Amino acid sequence: MAHTSIYLTHDRTTNQRGRRGRELLRVAVNKALGCISGAEVASNFTVVGSGTDPAAACTAGISASGSGAVGMVINGVTVTDTWATSDIVSAGLVATAIRASTNALVQYLVSSTNFKAQVTLASVLAGTTITVGGFRFTAIGGTVESNVPGEFVIGGTDTADGTSFCRALNQHPSASKWFFALNVAGVCHLYIKNPANAYFTAATAGGPNFPENRVTASAATVTVNQATFIASAHYGVWALIPGKVGNCFTVAASGTGQTIENSNTRLTRGLGGDAAPVTDTL
Repeated sequence: MAHTSIYLTHDRTTNQRGRRGRELLRVAVNKALGCISGAEVASNFTVVGSGTDPAAACTAGISASGSGAVGMVINGVTVTDTWATSDIVSAGLVATAIRASTNALVQYLVSSTNFKAQVTLASVLAGTTITVGGFRFTAIGGTVESNVPGEFVIGGTDTADGTSFCRALNQHPSASKWFFALNVAGVCHLYIKNPANAYFTAATAGGPNFPENRVTASAATVTVNQATFIASAHYGVWALIPGKVGNCFTVAASGTGQTIENSNTRLTRGLGGDAAPVTDTL
């Protein structure tokens, strides 16, 4: 699949009014049509195309025996909370602090959650399936990504297989609304996008508008280490706007006992927006 991002410059603010799904898209399309027709005063626009599904850049902080002010430095902005009770509780506090930040280099650019499940891949065979929140992902042979939603390749090492699985989830046109994933040496950390506790109440989990709170695998070559999304000592961070532009966001650990997965210094795994941007006037 492919995608196109369009940035319009116009005189009146787009009022989303809490709309979602088709209604929200209709608001955006009507705004574009108004610009084209002249009903909306507009000056220029930028179009960015891509031949692949977009994926949001992401990373995770890890709290282990923390103390004092703990958290993460994002785009040069230190976002912390005071360690309290346990690393799991404190990771949740840091995630909340990131979501609540009003700094222009953080707010509306990234979000965070510490609700996580986990699977480990070891010599996975073709045909093996991993189901995350009701979305099924199938292993296929080879080393080249098929770019078919729901498929990942298992022709390399366990680490390479895990990377492919995480990419498949992060690029999935439906599952990526709810989840993102990070791979560390074949161990795949799966995060539910916030607010996780609201998604998975007894009344909503698995309902018509929410995914299931469950991760399963069809074979023993995939170990489901944590089968439900629960609070963890890891606080995942992802870019709110998908595409490789999110890979520019810098991160660093802050405080005692805090590290960044894979020792990353930036968000990674952002995909999409591959073509040269074109800016023109109306």
